[in-house]
Amino acid sequence: MKRTHILVSIALGSILAIPSTSFGQGTVLITSPVDGATLDAMDEIRVAYEVDPGPRGDHSHLYVDNKEVAILRERKGSYLLETLSSGERSLCVKIVNKAHVPIGIGQCIQVTVK
Repeated sequence: MKRTHILVSIALGSILAIPSTSFGQGTVLITSPVDGATLDAMDEIRVAYEVDPGPRGDHSHLYVDNKEVAILRERKGSYLLETLSSGERSLCVKIVNKAHVPIGIGQCIQVTVK
């Protein structure tokens, strides 16, 4: 009997460890640049992304240091950033609803611009 409880606990633990975004809530993946990258301010800086807005989302927005810089209507694509000043920068893609309000699903990465 104890063995059955252990197997159920292990199975439930595995299910509970899966992120909620895998149950159709929506996902965001920034594919480039990678988190922690060092970028040259003189080079073209392009953010590549993949988005599944899920049932509550409509499209996504791109943010640099918490400031909206672009509306991303495509589910997969890239966006060429304006020149970024040197320093630590936060790049985020967030899913938003039709009213352009973030729904709590997104990904942020940190990069250093030199």
